[in-house]
Amino acid sequence: MNARRLIGPIALAIVLFVALLVGSGAFDAPAPAAATRVASLERLVRCPSCEDLSVAQSISNSSIAVRHEITRSVAAGESDSQILDTLVARFGPSILLEPPPGGLDTLLWAVPLALGAGALVVGAAVVVRRRATT
Repeated sequence: MNARRLIGPIALAIVLFVALLVGSGAFDAPAPAAATRVASLERLVRCPSCEDLSVAQSISNSSIAVRHEITRSVAAGESDSQILDTLVARFGPSILLEPPPGGLDTLLWAVPLALGAGALVVGAAVVVRRRATT
């Protein structure tokens, strides 16, 4: 009878232990290797002296210098966002192949979309009014 009374607390302790173990991140995937991070970052950064090439694709001296800078930053333990922010501060936002959301780029996309949507609404209103008068 005493063994039956202990089953509940033991089961609860096991479940709690497993939950804490899973929650601690013990089973998470390992952090990506430094070489994988460097390669990923190199694909995001544009060659400073080329057009539409990443530093991973270019063999220009400026691309090689940026690749070395990325490798040094990863080895120093900087995060991806810190590395990209440093490059943007040094070269400007055009260094990124995909510019960050917001700013003038968003406005350049939003205004034509808004004008198109407005034109559709006005056109629909005109059609509805003409049908109502006939």
